Amino acid sequence: MEVVGKSQALVTLESCLQDSSIYFSDHEKIIKCNPYCKNVSYLTELDIFQWTFEVEDPRNNPIVAIFFVKQTEELVPAGSDTLIKFTEQNTNGVAPDLNQPGRKIRWRSAETIPELTIENNHTFIGQSDSDIFLHHQEDNRTAVHFETQISLDFTLSFPLNLMPENFLKYMSEKIMSSIMQQATESMLCKVQADICCTEPDIKAEGGTHCNS
Repeated sequence: MEVVGKSQALVTLESCLQDSSIYFSDHEKIIKCNPYCKNVSYLTELDIFQWTFEVEDPRNNPIVAIFFVKQTEELVPAGSDTLIKFTEQNTNGVAPDLNQPGRKIRWRSAETIPELTIENNHTFIGQSDSDIFLHHQEDNRTAVHFETQISLDFTLSFPLNLMPENFLKYMSEKIMSSIMQQATESMLCKVQADICCTEPDIKAEGGTHCNS
């Protein structure tokens, strides 16, 4: 059974686009802000990152998720449709500077991954699809849009396999999205500790906001 979790976030940083881009380009630093991250490492031979996350199921049993991720970065041209699309989502009341290019950092599941032997039934290899879009504002701050989606393929065991799969899928995705929001909020709180930010506006279901 494939379970998909999604979350979105918007935060405004009290730093210019160049400094903000350098900060968010530090892959290991950003991922380690996630409270569920147990380890992140760079696999030089494949030019990818390996994430290891651990959460507990409703019965307090560990679930380990491993991701192999490729990071790429690209410049978003000034005045482009992509820039306009993301700036329209900015709800902080400050006008975006459409005359300046934006920056997009992408995390995608790697096409080539190392061989991995899994010796238990609570460890899974997941898929990740995330975008971090940064754009300059007229007040010389940076708006950061963070969108992420992960998926895990679970094998249902007794007695869960006796329940309707649609119901289990719905409940599991609600729980996963809630966990992802909590992780996103925690990450943004740690960003606030490094860069003076406004209070983050989290767009994901469930959970509470952190206060600056």
